Amino acid sequence: RDSFLSPPHVLMYTGVAANGLVSAWALAWGRRRYGAPAGLWLSGAGFLLAVAGAALDEWWHVNVGKDVNLWSPPHLVGLAGTVLIALGLVFAVAAHTRFARTHRWWAPRVILLFCLADLIHKSMVALDHYTLDAWGRTPDFYPFLLALFLPAILVTATRALGPGAATATAVIFTVQHVVILLVLRAFDMRIPTFTPIPILPALAIDLVVAAFPVPRYSALAPVLAGVALSLVLYTQEAAWMVWAVGRPWDLGRVAAAFPGVTLTAIGSAWVGWVLGALVASVAAGRPAGKTFGSRQSARATVAAALALVALGLAAAYRPSGAEPPASVAALGLAPDIGFDYRDAVFWEALLPDGWREPGAHHAYQEAIIDGHGIPLGPAWCARDEPGLARELATTRFALSINGEPVALAGYPRTRRRMRDGSRCEWVGVVATTPLPGFQELRYTAERDSLPPSSITVQLRVKEP
Repeated sequence: RDSFLSPPHVLMYTGVAANGLVSAWALAWGRRRYGAPAGLWLSGAGFLLAVAGAALDEWWHVNVGKDVNLWSPPHLVGLAGTVLIALGLVFAVAAHTRFARTHRWWAPRVILLFCLADLIHKSMVALDHYTLDAWGRTPDFYPFLLALFLPAILVTATRALGPGAATATAVIFTVQHVVILLVLRAFDMRIPTFTPIPILPALAIDLVVAAFPVPRYSALAPVLAGVALSLVLYTQEAAWMVWAVGRPWDLGRVAAAFPGVTLTAIGSAWVGWVLGALVASVAAGRPAGKTFGSRQSARATVAAALALVALGLAAAYRPSGAEPPASVAALGLAPDIGFDYRDAVFWEALLPDGWREPGAHHAYQEAIIDGHGIPLGPAWCARDEPGLARELATTRFALSINGEPVALAGYPRTRRRMRDGSRCEWVGVVATTPLPGFQELRYTAERDSLPPSSITVQLRVKEP
């Protein structure tokens, strides 16, 4: 991001703030007068968590540096807060409307479908770089993440709203996703991939509930739903990797990962079955004890679901591998002027203030192995084209990687216009075979009238 107040951040935190104000009003004043539902306590807690994540994110960028993906502590804290907000709204709508008592009252059901579609959006955000570039989608961890999130949401929809709700939720998400892509493209912003689209997995869940003599409130339903989703998911995503991405998955890795992914899908579906049962109970004004047999059974079931959630999230932790610092030859440096400057290590918006000044400066950056290479060349920026040409005429660059110099004279240069109207020129050199781990890049800028300035970047390269 260019700044904390970038348009996506402003839009996101405006929504978070609106939720916080509504929750605070409902709990502090509206609850006494109108009986505001207790689900807003959950939304209020999510608001506080999201605010904490925003503050931590700003601190992280100032004191640590650029994080290449969502899987950093500040982002995960903020995402967890927004998930609690959505879940709180689901329970608040169910409790306030008691829609289950009136079969033809569709408005609350539609609202819940949109809330559940929002949870799918959040799960796609949690997929991070897998939704930014399909090249790096692995046959094991990527399906595992999908199996961790999607069944819980889709089975919740079916259990709380009936057969067809999972597919309806997926369709709503897909329509919203397409609209978001079009808006981002209209504003010339980077867009995520079109896939994964969860309509077929959702349809599989609905068909399992409709076709088999297993009612959606049976404990066997999440087992069959998890198996069906896993089969459809692997078929759909493997076909996409072959036909659209051109990077087929290794069948041996698929076979090795499939049992674990299926077990994850079953566990996630069971969590969704419990969550959907709770929503249905609230919507009917029925105590959870009656749904699960007794109050003790309800508490034990909810505790088991929470434990399963914690286990799944813990299993999702994958520390990135690290190799020793690489030689210049091992990084496969090559000329390239077609890269996206936002992927470049040397991006002015993310380097420390004052890096142009004489002296030594330091920065931390992250990059991910995505098949496109990592742009490593230095850059120089000015307010306009004449100013850039004037400053470059008296500026010379040098680059060393892990202490080994790089001959920059043999690489082309490319100029780009930034969002603020300024112009920048990059040396077009890209690492085509980056290795996971830490690499030290030392950039030096020498100007005729000033002492040299240098910036040492600790670059952490992560596996896909």
